[in-house]
Amino acid sequence: MRRLCGVWIAVSVVCAASGQVVSERVGVTAAGNNLAVRPTPCSTSSLGALPSGMDGAVLGAAQACNGLTWLPTRWANGLQGWTATGAGGTDYLAPLAGQGVFPNVSAPLAYPVRVGPNASALNVRTGPGAENAIVTTKSAGATGWAYEVFNNTVANTVWWKIRWDDGVIGWSAEGVRGAGVYLSLAGQPRPKATLYLQTLGTSSVEVQVSPTDLNTGATTITLPATLVYLSGERVSLTAPEVAPNGARFTRWLVDGASHPRRTLTLYAAQVSRITLVYSPNTPQTEEQFLRSLVAPWRQGQVWLPSTYDTHAGNNPEYAVDFNRLSSARATCPYYNGFLQDCNEPILASHAGRVYTRAQSGCTGYGNYAIVVSNVRPTGGGSNTYLATIYAHLNYFLAPNGATVEAGAPIGRLGSTGSSTGPHLHYEIRHVTVSGSTLTLGTRVQVLNNPRIRLSGQLLQVNFNCPISGLGYGGPAITGTAPVSSLPPNIDPPCTPYNCPGGLIDGLDGLPDFAPSRCDGELPDTLTLYLSDVNGDGCVDDADLLQVLLRFGETCDSGEDITWDGIVDDADLLTLLMDLGLGCETAN
Repeated sequence: MRRLCGVWIAVSVVCAASGQVVSERVGVTAAGNNLAVRPTPCSTSSLGALPSGMDGAVLGAAQACNGLTWLPTRWANGLQGWTATGAGGTDYLAPLAGQGVFPNVSAPLAYPVRVGPNASALNVRTGPGAENAIVTTKSAGATGWAYEVFNNTVANTVWWKIRWDDGVIGWSAEGVRGAGVYLSLAGQPRPKATLYLQTLGTSSVEVQVSPTDLNTGATTITLPATLVYLSGERVSLTAPEVAPNGARFTRWLVDGASHPRRTLTLYAAQVSRITLVYSPNTPQTEEQFLRSLVAPWRQGQVWLPSTYDTHAGNNPEYAVDFNRLSSARATCPYYNGFLQDCNEPILASHAGRVYTRAQSGCTGYGNYAIVVSNVRPTGGGSNTYLATIYAHLNYFLAPNGATVEAGAPIGRLGSTGSSTGPHLHYEIRHVTVSGSTLTLGTRVQVLNNPRIRLSGQLLQVNFNCPISGLGYGGPAITGTAPVSSLPPNIDPPCTPYNCPGGLIDGLDGLPDFAPSRCDGELPDTLTLYLSDVNGDGCVDDADLLQVLLRFGETCDSGEDITWDGIVDDADLLTLLMDLGLGCETAN
């Protein structure tokens, strides 16, 4: 007989000497028919006899007497005393799933069960009762998880809903009085995990599910839905890109945490609330994307688009520099109108996943962030998306790899890299995501592009308004995004805007290097590594440590390299394969 010592439901648990557990349910096997109940171990007196199939609950520790093992047990027929577990290699008692018919039946846990020899062909039915149709039969030794119970007090039988190891789901009786025990415990029980799934922005969305849950056994479910799994099971949910009403996939929300990929992979907790978010307002085309961009600064702030002469042509092509203006600015201000304060929050112009990159090498961009949307450019490949770049940042407000909404803070204004002072360098580019790499490609014309609307305003540059040392200015752009709260300002150094002829270190007031020390700013094609978790340009031990520290977590951050919603073996393997990449040029 298989005897286990484990933790069951919320009761006081004590391990007995034989391996049985206090409050564990046991039943009389066919071989134990007419088993006597004794007042003490080895007693010749009988309190009554038990038929095969009778069930009861263990009351305390086992005792040995005359070579036999005895258990104190309270039985469903009211008898209470000591019974021998077996003799001569024959089992009289077998552990049973659940709490049994005495005093009641409940199923707070999922119980691993095995078909016993008394039911060599156990029927699996559509419902809890012999009147229901037979789905299939299970031979002796077949295993599964019993997770829902029905007590038929009239027929004096207990039925379990079981997910068998081959995926079949149905109801089986655990035993019949006088006919023996059909099911026995095959291991320790596990908590059940309930996933409550709903949608926002649409309805009747069909989601692919793997593996099938305990309730339905279906690979495709329509939301809203409730799924039940064994706690700790790895579950994958795949949402369609477009909902029936035409809304497009935006993200998953798991207990409030955002996950940007359509396939969400998680380990089922005991209770999880999952929301699948679709947005009818999410841009679907390049044209819609360019017309829906928000200004990357606070609501009510006024910034002037300006640019170096080279930005209008090729270095980098069509980029724009933004400077914040005072309310009493001159017609084409330079010295008097600009507010040269550092650390002004810079916001994402659109929803997407943000990649932060610390200043390394001679890029000219200094600290920069890339926000990758889920919008594909016209004529782009299946893995190519539209993105925006924000350069010369003082430091970052969004963690690398995080999903952000339009108007979310991603960094603070700065003057890092090849910069003549605090300003925002802004670009729109195509990016291609392939495996663990993100490659910056084609630039989209920003200046004087009739398709672009920034907070609804045309992004034009007035070439009739030259600005000394900076290039050209254009009509001011007013911010529209409210910012309610920001992370603490740690105030790292920021170079003042006072040196069109060179970069100042802020120590001696003299130029340390010319603005052109980094020719080309960012190259036309630049490959970044998603395994570079800390964004310093090098995949190294520091990135490995971050992944290990967050291993097993469901998170929305750079540690989730594969974008599947959880930091797991796939992320660790990807990083190990990329180890050392970028390090030759990072310093």
